[in-house]
Formats: sequence, C-alpha cells, structure tokens
Amino acid sequence: MVFCIKIERRRYNEVIKNLKVHPDYAPFFEGNFAYIPLADHTGEECNPPLRSRTKKLNQIVPGLRSYYIVGEIALITDQGDEKDYSQAASYILNIYKKVRSVYLRKKVTGQLRINQISLIAGKDDPVTEYKENGLRFVVDVSKVYVNPTMANERIKVSESLRSISVLDAFAGYGPFSLHLARKKIPVVAGDLNLDGLYMLKLSAEINKLERWIDVVQYDASYLPFRDSSFETVIADNPTIVEKFKEELCRVGKTVIFYTLSESEDEASRKIFKTSWIRVNDYAKNLYIFKGTIRCDHESR
Repeated sequence: MVFCIKIERRRYNEVIKNLKVHPDYAPFFEGNFAYIPLADHTGEECNPPLRSRTKKLNQIVPGLRSYYIVGEIALITDQGDEKDYSQAASYILNIYKKVRSVYLRKKVTGQLRINQISLIAGKDDPVTEYKENGLRFVVDVSKVYVNPTMANERIKVSESLRSISVLDAFAGYGPFSLHLARKKIPVVAGDLNLDGLYMLKLSAEINKLERWIDVVQYDASYLPFRDSSFETVIADNPTIVEKFKEELCRVGKTVIFYTLSESEDEASRKIFKTSWIRVNDYAKNLYIFKGTIRCDHESR
C-alpha cells in the first residue's frame, strides 16, 4: 500500500524538495494537482506509477503532450495526423489501475461543447464519477466537455464572488454551479445541452446542493431573462462565447468571460476591451483568457 500527499501542481517544485519521496514510485499529476508518494507512509492512499516503468507519453507517441484522467476514464487529446495511440492507452491502463477506459478526444465543437470520442482501449463506458475539490460529479464524457485543469479557477471564482444572483450561462454538467452552491450562493444554471443539465441535477443531489441551484434549458442566443436580471454572469464557453456577448451583457450587470485567444489583444478584439488574465493552456499558441466586464462600462 502506497500513500501520497496531494498538493497544487504549481507548488510541486517548492514542496517536493522538502519531502522524503518513496524510492520505488514516481509522483504523478491529475488536473491541477500533484500526488507525491512518501516513504514514511503518511498522506492518503494512492496508486502512483512505478519509477522503473515511468516514461513520457511523447516517447510512445511523438507529439503527444498530455492526457486527462476523469474518474475511471483517461482522455487523450487527438494530435491529428492519424496517429496510433494504442501503445499510449495500454501504458496508461498499466500505470493507473483505477482507469478502465481510454478514449481519444477530438476538439470541442458546437454550442453544446461536445467532444467526438472513440475508444482506444479498455471498457467502452463513457459514464463515470469523479471528484473535484471535494465535490462529486457524475459525467458522461461523450455528452459533455470535462476539463479538470480548470479546477483551481472554479475555486477562485466561487471564493471571490459575493453576488446574490448568479447565472452560470453555459453550465454544462455543473462544475461552476456546484462550487458556487457549496458557498451558499444561489445560482441559475443554464445550457442548451439537456444531457449536461441532467448530470448537473444528479451531481447536485449527490452533494446535497440542489436547494441552491435552479436549472434552465435555453439557447444562449435568446436568454429567457429580463435586462440586468443577474449581478454576475459566468460565461465559460471559450470556443464561441463571442457570439453571445451582447445577450450575456443584456441580462448581467457583470460578466466573467472565458475565451480562446492567442493574446490579450485578441481577446479584447473578440469580446470587449478589458484586462485579460491567462488562466489555462488549450493548444499550441492558444490559451484560455478570463476577463471581467461591467456591462454598463464605456468599453462596450
């Protein structure tokens, strides 16, 4: 039995130098967290890879940068060029014993933010439950987009908001909504994706947070709310959020936009001029930027 300490990924280099790491096992990463196996058997039970078997995935598939583990599922992002990912999938299944399915995931498309996925290895079952910051989520990775690398960002937003009326405009399976509900912030969770909203309701019930969340299905092009209905709108749909910016600003006094751009200047051109913060990597030379807009501001 092996035990690990769990820390924020950004603190890895700072923390590991002060720890006695298990000589036979290697640290590993999931989303924004690092798990470090310790020689003194303190921490939480974990399943780290053996050092003798540890390889970088780009040694197995050239150009392969990363993969996500969501519950019992591993998602490899397609790099194009019809690469063969079977060896990488077998390696993941061998290293992470809790993973029972490995899927290839292509880029997000459409307003529903759904990935095309195909099974590479393991059991063909895209439904799983995973934990994020102490919350439990039920997800079907074939029907909703899951990005565990945004876990820290969701914590930051939920801890910073003091609003009494929030719209999670592209709620999906509910990661932002449940983080807000846990802080006892009332939130309206809306999306076009009915499957995602169903998962959100299941997760809200599991976490006993349903009293704080109202679920609404809509097309974000025509939001079913009066002008300035919400103090804050969270607009986490980076691939196409610019298509809805006017409607989001109509219903919200303040909108937190997430957009895909190469630079802050591009984000300002696509959305509105403001201070943009780079919060996550997405692809080569493409990043997720966050910007907060006061919708009565002259920058519009």
